[in-house]
Amino acid sequence: MKDLGILKEAELSTRKSIQIQPNFSDAYNHLAIILKCLSNSQEAEIFARKAISLKPDFVEAHSNLGTILKDLGNLIEAEESTRKAISLKPDLAEAHANLGTILKDLGNLIEAEICIRHAIKLKPDFAEAYNNLGDVLKNLGNLNEAEICTRKAIKLKPGFADALFNLSLIELVKGDYQSGLENYEFRLIKSKPTISLKNIAIKRIASNNLDEVDKILVFCEQGLGDTLQFMRYIPFLRNQGFNIYFCAQDKLHTLIQSSNIDSNPLTKEQAICFSEGNWIPLLSLPRFLKINIKNPIISKPYINSTEKLNEKWRQILSKEKRPIVGINWQGSKKMEKTYQGRSIPLEKFSIILDHNDITMLSLQKGFGYEQLENCPFIKKFVECQSQIDVTWDFHETAAIIDNCDLIITSDTAIAHLAGGMGKLTWTLLKHVPDWRWGVEGRSTFWYPSMRLFRQKERKNWQEVMDRVSNALKTYM
Repeated sequence: MKDLGILKEAELSTRKSIQIQPNFSDAYNHLAIILKCLSNSQEAEIFARKAISLKPDFVEAHSNLGTILKDLGNLIEAEESTRKAISLKPDLAEAHANLGTILKDLGNLIEAEICIRHAIKLKPDFAEAYNNLGDVLKNLGNLNEAEICTRKAIKLKPGFADALFNLSLIELVKGDYQSGLENYEFRLIKSKPTISLKNIAIKRIASNNLDEVDKILVFCEQGLGDTLQFMRYIPFLRNQGFNIYFCAQDKLHTLIQSSNIDSNPLTKEQAICFSEGNWIPLLSLPRFLKINIKNPIISKPYINSTEKLNEKWRQILSKEKRPIVGINWQGSKKMEKTYQGRSIPLEKFSIILDHNDITMLSLQKGFGYEQLENCPFIKKFVECQSQIDVTWDFHETAAIIDNCDLIITSDTAIAHLAGGMGKLTWTLLKHVPDWRWGVEGRSTFWYPSMRLFRQKERKNWQEVMDRVSNALKTYM
């Protein structure tokens, strides 16, 4: 029943077998696997550990526990459990592959590559391992071999949604938007979709022709930066005559209204109850509009605050020493798990102050803000920093940004907010960045006012900051 996808019945049957035979270690392990498939990893961990307690040398249970702990974010114990499985059965290809994915999440890409290659050596037709190897190679910057491995996974397992999605990320970062945006749609049906399709009452637009739909609900997905980047297409579609309704994160609503993106954006709760027309995920719009590097459609500034807020912060910041450089260094805690290496320790910004007479302004909120509390160069920040720290509304943050002379940021929502405003923005990118930035060039077609500073080698932010500092001497 598990293999047929009848998971709830599979769970009931396995629980019954445990009732009949309470010391049946296989049943405990099978139940853990089923619960993991049902996204109940916490209970799955309990049953996997029970299987091991009944049978300490249970290889599959140790390996299974490793994957469960990985899902729970307990990477250190996940590594230990998986290595235990390998010590008990050195030729278990699945365990070597799982260890590779755990090491990848721990940031140990070199050893991750070695482990996954060993898994493939043990099991040459291992589609999942080829897909994971492609992901590791992409993050190491070996894009061509990454694509070869990912295509191999798809050949071994046609219709492999996770691999097709990973292929899209490789294609897009290499600049192939036509094929990349097509394959990017697999994000909706991969093992961990970017958005839940079950809760939305109306049907998703499946055709390539938006003209066939009367009412279109555009549903936000992924992070705030994604919404800020791609909401540019809402007014464009409406001007083309489409009847558009836009669902976005609540904290962006006032900014969306002030920018004339949508006068009445919907909450997710309202969108889920929407009963007319069809819906489309926000990040599917570039595919429908055939966006590419030469055809961005919208590149002019499209985000605005209000003159009232702009004037408020003009008055507050008029007392500060110029030039004022707004900085942001840390991405969200959740995204750090899937987009490792994009954030920059605040201390790395010190070199800019050592060689340039500027005043800094922190735009950092939430996770990462704690670095400011013990910052040795805190006196170099604007005197009104405490007032800025309690300002969480993106609408007002836009007004603060508008009154800075320059924004320097890691790849976070602030980059998209400032870029969408047409503000002079320097975005600092990891060695292999998110697909939208590509892998070459100092400029981006998404935001003409933005300059990109790319890592020349993985994890080396010092060299990037040296270049930023030198560029500031010329600019300021």
